[in-house]
Amino acid sequence: MLRSNIGEVEKIEPVRKMQGFPTGFVLIGLFVIIVAVAAVLLLTANRSSQAQSTSASPVTSAARATLTPVSIGAASSRRASAATPLPDVNGISCDALESTIFHIHVHLAIFVDGQEQMLPLGVGIGQPWQVEDSAEGPFVTDGSCFYWIHTHTEDGVVHIESPVRRRFTLGDFFAIWQVPLSATQVGPAQGQVITYVNGSRDDRNPADIPLLSHERIQLNIGADVPPYVFDFPPGD
Repeated sequence: MLRSNIGEVEKIEPVRKMQGFPTGFVLIGLFVIIVAVAAVLLLTANRSSQAQSTSASPVTSAARATLTPVSIGAASSRRASAATPLPDVNGISCDALESTIFHIHVHLAIFVDGQEQMLPLGVGIGQPWQVEDSAEGPFVTDGSCFYWIHTHTEDGVVHIESPVRRRFTLGDFFAIWQVPLSATQVGPAQGQVITYVNGSRDDRNPADIPLLSHERIQLNIGADVPPYVFDFPPGD
């Protein structure tokens, strides 16, 4: 082939490669958006379900008032010293020693909405206490002073140890305990109070019930719980 037959070869510029559409970035963006929308929907659903459960749950704190937190605080708040002795309550003093001239025991049971309430130890005993273990649980053996009506344990036994013989009532004990008592109230719980004495229904005002030897007193409020028999310890 002669060189003369060969024309100038036209220079053909290489075809530029088309830039591909950035599909990778778009897919990543779509994935992030989908995750964000799903998270928002899930959070909204959880909040709505919590709101429904909260609105459906009844408020029971007012209906189910209990005595235990208040009663223990009332008992432990009493402190006596030589300079500031504890005041008399209904003519009952807080003496340095227990007296056995008149010495009897009574059992008290309290039910609120069918739940038995704890009768705290140390009611009527001035702080500071000395507490020891016993068959009945923790037992307050000593304190700064003793009202003539007091509790040593949490088993519901009320001790009446008085230097004088006189009529004591359940109202006297509650006054020393610093807890309200009436025909329509026991502590913070309000409503009709159903009273049993030795297993029999008693229609008197609970505060007027006398404290007699081995008396079994039961107070029900919010529900009528059948009376049960408490056995006093042997020799008590």
